[in-house]
Amino acid sequence: MKLPTSAEGPEKKDYWVALVFAIVALIAYVRTLAPDVLYGDSAEFQTLSYTLGVTHSTGYPTYLFLARVIGFLPIRNPAWRISLFSALCAAITVGGVYLLARYFTYSRVGAVLGGLALGLSYTFWSQAIIAEVYTPGMAFLVAIMLLLFHWQTEPGQRSLSLFAAALVAGIGFGVHASVWLVAPPAIALVLWTLWWNRASRSDWLRALFAGCIGAVIGLTIFVMAFLITDWLNPPTSFIRTTLKPSRVFWDLQPADFDSPLNHLKMTVFSVQWADALFPQDENFAFSNELEDFHARLTTHEFSSVVLLFAVVGAVVMIVTQPIRGAFYLLTFLVSLFIILNYRAWEKYVFYLSLYIPLAVSVGTGMGFVLDRVYRYLQPNSERGYSWRYLVVSSCFIAIVLQPKAFVRWQAIQKGTPNFIAADYPFPAENLNEPRLVAQSRLAGMEDNAVLVLDFQTLYSTAYVAHVEQGLTNMLFFEAMPYGNDGKIASTLATELEGYLQEGRSVFIDQNYPGLEQKFHVLPSAGNVYKLLIRE
Repeated sequence: MKLPTSAEGPEKKDYWVALVFAIVALIAYVRTLAPDVLYGDSAEFQTLSYTLGVTHSTGYPTYLFLARVIGFLPIRNPAWRISLFSALCAAITVGGVYLLARYFTYSRVGAVLGGLALGLSYTFWSQAIIAEVYTPGMAFLVAIMLLLFHWQTEPGQRSLSLFAAALVAGIGFGVHASVWLVAPPAIALVLWTLWWNRASRSDWLRALFAGCIGAVIGLTIFVMAFLITDWLNPPTSFIRTTLKPSRVFWDLQPADFDSPLNHLKMTVFSVQWADALFPQDENFAFSNELEDFHARLTTHEFSSVVLLFAVVGAVVMIVTQPIRGAFYLLTFLVSLFIILNYRAWEKYVFYLSLYIPLAVSVGTGMGFVLDRVYRYLQPNSERGYSWRYLVVSSCFIAIVLQPKAFVRWQAIQKGTPNFIAADYPFPAENLNEPRLVAQSRLAGMEDNAVLVLDFQTLYSTAYVAHVEQGLTNMLFFEAMPYGNDGKIASTLATELEGYLQEGRSVFIDQNYPGLEQKFHVLPSAGNVYKLLIRE
């Protein structure tokens, strides 16, 4: 079978299709959007998007400033608006996947199905409706890929597109570090394109200069954004809630916190999670991680038939457009290798960047088959080929929609994401729980109280206190951060002792190990305990 020549790229009409597609996706995500403050990382982003401090690694300053812009919208509550940013970025990603697939297939239906497969997948939808960095990171990745492909169509004439791609990549590091996993494949794409087209010396210099300058400016903007959040240094900054008070866990000294550049280094290069990448642990095996990834794909994200079309699409991409096809294959393999060698809790969310090349491959594979069906039916049917093609297309749509569409449709009808199984961001059965827990803890507390909480409820309580109630003198500390030795850090215990000596009240949400030597732990209102210095 002779493969058809693949499409050269999106036409003007495709951008309208992508816009409509994105709007429909946005409506679905907004309908099921988390309505209020959340738990854990999501609550941290909801809080720091308004207080503008440094978050946990890698700081995410670009994300915070972009989310803060959305936070100015005069709709719903402040926490909901930050979750809305994720929904907007998810919609952009779905539309962008359609445009990327159009570089490989003539079939618009196939390209739409690639975006639909991604948009309906469990993890993507679950991250599109909460305040998180993953769908914004994916939107940046899609933008980078579109700009790279736009440059590649006329590499000698479109250096501005290459500059923009590098600029977005540099800035995108402040959205999520996975954005920079595209850097090695992108560099290979640029060099291979220039060599393949036998570019002149001036074209080489122009392209390399545009890419380097764009990346430098983008990274400079990222660093400046980080330094601004570090300079603002609110009490909710992760450096103040976790890194500095529990510094003994990572062998940090007070002098290590004297410089903003030190803050940048310990946050971007993650002093807290330094041992998570390529962990030296006999219980950690790459083969096991690969099995877990495969299981996740087939049980939660995509059906086996859809993944089969992804394989077909990957072959079509490599054969018809070797440079772009190899770019996607390399992007997938590089990202897969790094992510599988990263040990983290709820690791499945890190797989999301891998789903972009997968979704484009699905769209390409389905588009290839649909295009062959169309080419077969059109000349062999004087009449009626349109409805026959419609029947075939409907079958492909059903393949993508089943079995996820019914569950998603139920969630849209009810206006609640009841298909979400994990309750870490929020319990789907009781969407008001994070707020109720926070309000219970804050009831009757003085403005200068000090609270030591587990990370899940730390920032939801801080959000209600700092963003909504204006209790900005209240301090919050993470009790047992990652890297702990099984008890409260001695440095944190000493700091709490100092606050008690100043006359401030200190509360904890449970009796943590390491407190008994210095403190009495007494039950208090709001399901918390009050600390008193042990004489």
